[in-house]
Amino acid sequence: MIHTVKARSGLPYTVVWFPDVADVDAVARLRLPITVVRQASAAFMRRYEQPLLRRLRFCTAVADLTQSEDRLMANMSKTCRASIRHGLRTPHVFEVLKPSESPQGCALIDEFNRRLYGQPVSAANWRLTERHGVLTQIRVDGQLLAVNTHLFDGTARARAFYGATIPRQQGHTPPRVVADINRVLTWYDMTYFRSLGVRTYDAGGLFDDPDHPSAGVDRFKLAFGYARRYEYHALTSRYLLARRGLKLLARDS
Repeated sequence: MIHTVKARSGLPYTVVWFPDVADVDAVARLRLPITVVRQASAAFMRRYEQPLLRRLRFCTAVADLTQSEDRLMANMSKTCRASIRHGLRTPHVFEVLKPSESPQGCALIDEFNRRLYGQPVSAANWRLTERHGVLTQIRVDGQLLAVNTHLFDGTARARAFYGATIPRQQGHTPPRVVADINRVLTWYDMTYFRSLGVRTYDAGGLFDDPDHPSAGVDRFKLAFGYARRYEYHALTSRYLLARRGLKLLARDS
């Protein structure tokens, strides 16, 4: 479990990531009036007795990193395996850094988020990644092509947080190479966390709807052989007055 404190409009609140049943008492003892729970297990939600202001079922994509690398590769689609193997033949440099060590990687992710969501990654989430995660990136011929950030909580789980590639029309690298290198980066991420003894790789949320306009994101993730896992986001408080903060925290629930 990862525990951090954030604030919005002067209201401090606690955010906990990935709590499981063993974390029920620890989460219940948190002192701030509002607790935002991200990706709690079903077992945690059954045992957690604090009043819930909101609960949302969430589908994510996970891989069991206790498997061998050969098994992880075999789980992928044929197209995904071929893309990774093709990308591995392209001379490249893979790096694991803190966000503060890669301003260029942070800028690439921020620009990607501006294009998609109208705003960059928040300063609070960059601080969270600095404390509880890493940034991984790949360069080809000195050009940064793809970058990912992850949170991880010891050996239980590594969770993809933000990622980006250069725009396909930018730079001198062919779009096919950018696509291959993007898959190679995900493969390196999995094997890197596996080498640390992390048991689960979490590729992040799925729309879980084949008719969704962004269903291609699901197809990209599931091509790596990930399994669907259903977890919960929740907004909870022991204090009645704290419920007035619900609208302030809508983006975090």
